[in-house]
Amino acid sequence: MNTQREYGLLETALENAAKIICTMKCGLCPIREKNFSGCPYTCDEEIRPWKCWVVHLRQISTRP
Repeated sequence: MNTQREYGLLETALENAAKIICTMKCGLCPIREKNFSGCPYTCDEEIRPWKCWVVHLRQISTRP
């Protein structure tokens, strides 16, 4: 498998995981999660909470 394809598959998996977690949390933003260090998005009606979950999952996966 090539690297670009693997990256695409990982991105899809991350997005799907974020959507599942968001659904389990009743569509709430991860702002209340422990160690959430902020989101690059400005909250408005165009931003979906699962996008914030993607950011949060990336943040916690890169911590030592």
